[in-house]
Amino acid sequence: MTHLPVLVVIALMGWATQVHSQAQCPLFGPAPGSPVAVGAGSGQVVLADVSGDGRLDMVTRHLQSRIMTVQLGDSTGRFAMVPGSPIILGYSPGDMKLGDVNNDRILDLGVMRNDRDHVDIFIGNGKGGFSLGTGSPFIANTSVYTLSKPSLHLVDINEDGNLDFVTANGRWNKFATLLGDGRGRFTPGPITRLRSGQAYYSVAFGDIDGDGHLDVVIATSGMVPGPRDGRLVTRRGDGTGAFKNALGPPLIVSSDPRIAALAHMNSDQHLDVVISHSSNRLSVLLNDGNGAFTPAPASPYILGAPAFAVVVADVNRDKKADLLAATVNNQLPPFDSSVTVLLGDGRAFVPAPGSPFRAGPGAYNLAVGDVNKDGKLDVAASSFEGNAVTVLLGRCR
Repeated sequence: MTHLPVLVVIALMGWATQVHSQAQCPLFGPAPGSPVAVGAGSGQVVLADVSGDGRLDMVTRHLQSRIMTVQLGDSTGRFAMVPGSPIILGYSPGDMKLGDVNNDRILDLGVMRNDRDHVDIFIGNGKGGFSLGTGSPFIANTSVYTLSKPSLHLVDINEDGNLDFVTANGRWNKFATLLGDGRGRFTPGPITRLRSGQAYYSVAFGDIDGDGHLDVVIATSGMVPGPRDGRLVTRRGDGTGAFKNALGPPLIVSSDPRIAALAHMNSDQHLDVVISHSSNRLSVLLNDGNGAFTPAPASPYILGAPAFAVVVADVNRDKKADLLAATVNNQLPPFDSSVTVLLGDGRAFVPAPGSPFRAGPGAYNLAVGDVNKDGKLDVAASSFEGNAVTVLLGRCR
């Protein structure tokens, strides 16, 4: 029998203890400045460098108080309100996106109105401030919504090198486009009509079939009363902003589907689909490269509460995609909320050490980024029933 030197045995025991400790150590812990006061009813939070200093800042959307807030980060997990914030709006903001719409290498802000296909552009000054852009609001179409959950998408839909907006209502069987000119102005583009007779529509854009053009993935649920089974359909884009031809037949999925993310979930470099359901489930559908999807092993995954937002990121730095979900018990106040983290191994997903991580009440949205510049991803979770954002710093990785 071969005997290892005592020092080697001690080193191996120490290494094993360290690995076990890391495996059990919670992946996230509260930032020193958490929770960050942002004002009542934050419904969306975005982490981005809006001041150009290399640090992640925080932008939040407040539906009921009709404001947007901008806070500058100091690379420790603390944030401070920028001069001129909050941005006061004359309407309830439905969705927002950040991107460089006038090609000056400074992030700008697009805000969709909650009740119609109107988008205001706020031009960034590179210091964290924003001012209403000339020509706002830009009207994608004249439809007026009721009881809607509109979404705003910022993509180059016609392949001219300029960012465009896509507006979707969630209740109507169509989505509209605003084509950007690269100078901060937009004109109405194609309107795509979808299958009618559905209760809810969600859309996402990405190159599903690998032909270099953006495609659209559409999830729909049945009307009430009636079956609530969902359908997933992919339409091929032609590079002009039109989506006419389906990529294969519809796929029947679990009830009440919402597209949460398009991302590479395994190692084949094809965009896959993550779908949330109101029944505490999260589905991962893998793309075969031609637009056909099959469930990942063990999908759907059971969560402790419905997932209202999902981010795909490698939070434990093993070069595998992980899932971070904003989960809320939305049945009764105080709407207990958590950030639920599932770690991926390239095939399936398991709960992360310490998950779920507590967040403020009504944390329906989250964002991921390295806010303290330590090389580990951190999380910011909103609070619709509170007045502060929970910031969780990455640890033990």
